[in-house]
Amino acid sequence: MKKLLSALLVSACLVGGASSAVAQDAPGKLPLDEAFDRLVIVPFDFHGKVFVSGEKTDILEPYDMVQKDGRVLVPIRLMGYLASEVDRGGGYWEVRWDQQRPNDVVLVNHGSGKTIRFTVNSRTMVVNGEPVAMDVAPQKVDGRIVLPLRSAAEALDKKIDWLDGLILLGDVSVDLQHPQTTAVKSPIKTQLTDARKPKDDATPLNPIARYGNATYYTKITYRDNGVTEELYRKPDGQKETKVQVPGTPAFSNAQVIGDELYYVTATNDGYELQALRFADRSSRKIVALEQWSPADGWLAGVMKLDNELYVNLHYGDLTMGAERLYKVEQGALKEVLGAKQIVDLTKDGEHIYFADFRFMGMAADNLYRLNAATGEKSLVGEEGFVYGIYRDVRDDGVSYGASGPLYVKDGYLYTLGFKEDDLRDRGAVYRIDPESGSQVELTSPAKQFWIVDDRIFYIDADTGHLKQVGLDGTGDRTLAARKVGSVQIFNGNLYYLTVTGGRFSHVGELYKYNIAGGQETKLSDKPASSFYAGTTGLYYVSRGYEPGLYKIDANGRNVALVNDDIAQAQMTDAGMMYTLVYKEGVFAAK
Repeated sequence: MKKLLSALLVSACLVGGASSAVAQDAPGKLPLDEAFDRLVIVPFDFHGKVFVSGEKTDILEPYDMVQKDGRVLVPIRLMGYLASEVDRGGGYWEVRWDQQRPNDVVLVNHGSGKTIRFTVNSRTMVVNGEPVAMDVAPQKVDGRIVLPLRSAAEALDKKIDWLDGLILLGDVSVDLQHPQTTAVKSPIKTQLTDARKPKDDATPLNPIARYGNATYYTKITYRDNGVTEELYRKPDGQKETKVQVPGTPAFSNAQVIGDELYYVTATNDGYELQALRFADRSSRKIVALEQWSPADGWLAGVMKLDNELYVNLHYGDLTMGAERLYKVEQGALKEVLGAKQIVDLTKDGEHIYFADFRFMGMAADNLYRLNAATGEKSLVGEEGFVYGIYRDVRDDGVSYGASGPLYVKDGYLYTLGFKEDDLRDRGAVYRIDPESGSQVELTSPAKQFWIVDDRIFYIDADTGHLKQVGLDGTGDRTLAARKVGSVQIFNGNLYYLTVTGGRFSHVGELYKYNIAGGQETKLSDKPASSFYAGTTGLYYVSRGYEPGLYKIDANGRNVALVNDDIAQAQMTDAGMMYTLVYKEGVFAAK
């Protein structure tokens, strides 16, 4: 990746066209560390790295930023990228350039219905047909059009600040003189001047499992005649060795259950589901996958219900394909049910409950009860309702997503549901009587929920707050009056990120809520992108200005296990596995 080089740095006052002398604790402005996950941060001395909504991002295209007459000018393609990221959630900004009109550039955002036209050497840009004056005109430098950053940001209705070689773009203004801003400025600049290139992913490594003191991972090699997948084992402090398995394996969507890895392989007898024992690296045949191959679809899941093994195979592509669930019985597959996409599946006695995500239409009436012994299938719930799905209705459209799980408790089924033909229905958690089909709405609008003992915990769809309610719908109250992102429940605690950024931001602060004590505690002191709670501890990944893998110790301290950029992280019963952005390998930490 080419280093992106700007001209000699002039003072921030000249570049910004305004003084940066802002009073400490300026009204309406935030310290940089608090605004960090709401900004796009670009350095003048551009090395192909930016911060987007709290995470460092590599831009692989060879762009040069330019400074002329005390102004920063940005290549049109880079401007399109920055515009899309700074306006994340507001639509993608398309860059249009026509050879017939080589001096004109148009930025178009179909999501917001906005069009901005720039013309080389013209100090007038046209925003949705209206002329707007600029203090500096677009230029051609080495045959490439560059746009004035300040004017482009203003046309996007975004705020822009200039801080000692950093450009801060977003919906919030930064208090440039605040001590908290000063404290994080240097770490941010250090990360953005990192000249390392992302590792070559020609042969990507994918963590699979951690067993004992060894890490298991796959290597994928792309060849002219297809894709080769291989499994490797690397004990701590030793060299890797290839794990020999029967046939030609396809480890994509392989699944760990207990101390075994279930995967598909091609043998002389056809495709089979095999299970590899980590203890001795031996593999055994589970069942032949007759009338199916990875060319037909993919392994959608392997699960155990009441200690019986079930296999979910997807046939066809994602759009037009479908799934079939099989039970492994006497070494053969016995078809149990079919669906467009199984949202979630649970078993209670002789009955299997599942929701069918029919995202191509006819979404309603999608909750079923199947008698596993007789094969008798019946609808559950009220007519016209969609279950197990979260529907997000916004001015810019409607989106759907699977939002299990299904719970069966004391003979009742608990799931999300909404009335399909009522777009005002935001959806809620319902308690359904499978026998009568009657249902009771238990919560305010909800997007996700969990049941622990006799309480329902859920994320309110309107506010994003974490709330709880009893199984009968009484005692509804707020536990965290902040926007909550991902949630995990472990060992009597709810762990969650509270997100302060925009609609598509998932960077936040890590909190714990103790269910028995009713006490909330903030845990992280770095912006967290993801977290993992398990038997070996609580971990989180930061991709901000102090990147790495952190562990919360028994005293609540944030201990850095890795001080580098994490690409992937995965929790196992034996600790964490991870890969790095700029270094080859699969690593372990505990």
